[in-house]
Amino acid sequence: MAVSSASTRLVAVDDASLPLYPISTGQRLETHYFTVWHHRRWLRSEFRGLADREVRAVGLDLFFSAQDEDPVGTLPVDERMLAKLVAEPLDVWRALVERQVSPLYGWRRCRTDRGALRWYHPVVLEVVQAALGSREDHLARRASERERKRLEALPGQIVRAGGGKRLAEDQMYLIRLDQFC
Repeated sequence: MAVSSASTRLVAVDDASLPLYPISTGQRLETHYFTVWHHRRWLRSEFRGLADREVRAVGLDLFFSAQDEDPVGTLPVDERMLAKLVAEPLDVWRALVERQVSPLYGWRRCRTDRGALRWYHPVVLEVVQAALGSREDHLARRASERERKRLEALPGQIVRAGGGKRLAEDQMYLIRLDQFC
């Protein structure tokens, strides 16, 4: 059993019933210097519509702070750490969490691949997964372009090294040679 520290009330939580967060610990978005923000989704969100300005501002801080956490897209469950993330004194944080619509509106508890308890928000998770997918696509395109350039340069290198023209034109040989090197 874990104890909730997101508010001043203690709430028992069965760790086994919590979902497993789908992003591994240690997977970061090191070059993630911006976040996609769906402004219409935000403008029409329940959270924005129900929360007061102070709670909305702190909620936004949580959304953006989660981008730099580990695993990316999550928040710690310790209320002291959450207060630090949003630069609020602990007593102010506790008062915000006690409001009918709190900065943790929509956030849910989860377990990480290493068993740690964290908060996650489905929308933040969606944004992070899209960013990770874009990053992976970008890395794959870069790797493919590097391979294409290597294979393009290889025939000339073979001829300059004394290899025959037929060998330099054999595509299967070029691919095997590139993979070997």
